[in-house]
Amino acid sequence: MNQNHTEDSLLINKARQGNKEALNILMTKHYPRVYASLYAYTQSKEDAEDLAQATFIKAWKALESFRGDSAFFTWLYRIAINLAKNHFQSSAFKKQKMNISEDERVYEIEDISNVETDLMHEDSLRKINSFIQTLPENLRTSFTLREVEGKSYEEIGIITDTPIGTVRSRIFRARETILEYINTELNYG
Repeated sequence: MNQNHTEDSLLINKARQGNKEALNILMTKHYPRVYASLYAYTQSKEDAEDLAQATFIKAWKALESFRGDSAFFTWLYRIAINLAKNHFQSSAFKKQKMNISEDERVYEIEDISNVETDLMHEDSLRKINSFIQTLPENLRTSFTLREVEGKSYEEIGIITDTPIGTVRSRIFRARETILEYINTELNYG
């Protein structure tokens, strides 16, 4: 069991006992990834923010049902994506789509022809994300803090208690390793 999973388990147990601080830590820790996932899905900051808040409300209400079979973030992600799917299927969203102009409809039809390309792109992103998880912890952490969370080198140095030169080196090595994977395994080179 990795440190992240153990830390989440302790926080979840405290949150189940009514400890609001533990819940707040869980939310703060996972909000950026939940929001990023929802933004990638919805392509809307407002929808992503609303759905992220709804995700944590639903997670709080259903916390007793979390069995720990998967990582806490995986459980949150499922809740978030299900809420996003329901949002898009809601009557309000359908009504909004009914009010689009003829030009926008033509554009949407043209977009459908790109579905295969989009699916291939999603599959590649999934493979790359899986590969990133196999990187040594110090490379993965520095890379994720920089590329996913947008932290500065200085912030990463403080978070990881590492000199900035080492942070830069780790991020460079992570990028180099990921590019090598993309070029050899995904045949993009």
